[in-house]
Amino acid sequence: MKIAVCVKQVPDSETRINLPGPVPDLDRSAFTLVINPYDQFAVEEAVRIKEKRGAGEITAVTVGPQAKVREMLKKDCLAVGCDKAVIVDDAALAGADPYAVAQVLASVLKRDRFDLVLFGIKAIDDDASQVGVMVAELLGFPHVSYVGNLVIDGDRLTARREIEGGVEVVESGTPCVLTCGKGLNEPRLPSLPNIMKAGMKPVEVLDCAGLGLTPPASLTRVKQYSPPPPRGGCTLIPADDPAAAARELARRLHEEAKLI
Repeated sequence: MKIAVCVKQVPDSETRINLPGPVPDLDRSAFTLVINPYDQFAVEEAVRIKEKRGAGEITAVTVGPQAKVREMLKKDCLAVGCDKAVIVDDAALAGADPYAVAQVLASVLKRDRFDLVLFGIKAIDDDASQVGVMVAELLGFPHVSYVGNLVIDGDRLTARREIEGGVEVVESGTPCVLTCGKGLNEPRLPSLPNIMKAGMKPVEVLDCAGLGLTPPASLTRVKQYSPPPPRGGCTLIPADDPAAAARELARRLHEEAKLI
């Protein structure tokens, strides 16, 4: 089985953003960049599928400047079981929106004809949760989103996903696109020997021209980043009489805050 795992490099969730006021773009120079945490579940699931079947090939695919993403691919993909990687590095894709990225990824995936394509459910930088399902539509593949459990038997798969009030069970053939959620597995950590060996695995770097693709234009753009509004002050209600305090709290929540 040929498996592709599409991954993204994002700012670490603990990165502090200096945003004193509204700005057209963020200063990313001091950001600590890591693999998107949800993509780690996709990588781990791909490796487990290969290990269980005893054969197969896993390709990690990403879009971004190779100078920045290469180390991420080495440590978080190749060192934990992926066999090779593809980087699409094209200056024309800087700031590309989800649909533009999906078109580029779909071109790579069409070229190499994969049986299974895995994504994380979303990237933690924009929370768009769009690229995986867009790629599925562009490829004409069936897709299952927010997968929390996966069983593959031959060329058939059974995916379970949590929905409001229960669990939905979806069966599909391959090729198929899945977006993987937290709880699907426990991602492994790379060992130092495997990180060293990962440097010997093939990494293909190409641009849009190499894919025979005109760089797709973004249909959306972020106009402004703004800090959240300051939090309001706290009002204390005297509690000498707890029952009266409770009534006053309920009144304010209903008449002033409009919360109840």
